[in-house]
Amino acid sequence: MEKAKKLKLLIGTFYLILVGLFLYIIFSKFSLQEITSYDFIKNNRDYFFDLRQSNLLMLSLSFILFLIIWVLAAGFGSPVAILAGFIFGKWIGTFVVVFGLSFGAVLLYIFANFFLKDIIKDKFLEKYKDLGEKFKNSEFLYLLLYRFIGGIPFAISNVLPCLFNVRPLNFFFASLLGMAPQLFIVV
Repeated sequence: MEKAKKLKLLIGTFYLILVGLFLYIIFSKFSLQEITSYDFIKNNRDYFFDLRQSNLLMLSLSFILFLIIWVLAAGFGSPVAILAGFIFGKWIGTFVVVFGLSFGAVLLYIFANFFLKDIIKDKFLEKYKDLGEKFKNSEFLYLLLYRFIGGIPFAISNVLPCLFNVRPLNFFFASLLGMAPQLFIVV
């Protein structure tokens, strides 16, 4: 048991260092207002266009990796969805964003399920206890509806399924399918 606590502490510390480093690098180069404004994208239009023309596959894979880290670090997706639409266009941009955010959401769910499950249960179990049985009966369908309807902040919606012990594969595919319509509109 002591070994498991040390491992959790080590992995948690490593995660916090990586998140801090990622945020430091991003915010040392750009301000929050720059990143979230359309003017930033518009002013760098030619640069993004040249990147897309030179190597679409490498740019797509890099952007997916960036999205995964972004979800793990910041936990929200709207600004990066707008950026993906501008860089890749509506179809490729939607695919890249949906896949990257879904994969990042699964990793955040796994992380939260491993490290934060007790805290999440303390905060939210009383509020959502009636959904537990419904999730057990039809996990994928309820996750799909949960992702499709939305209305819950992205970071919270990634960790709330810890209450119901959903399988990561169901969480991934429900996120992939459920977020696609919303993200297509944003992209």
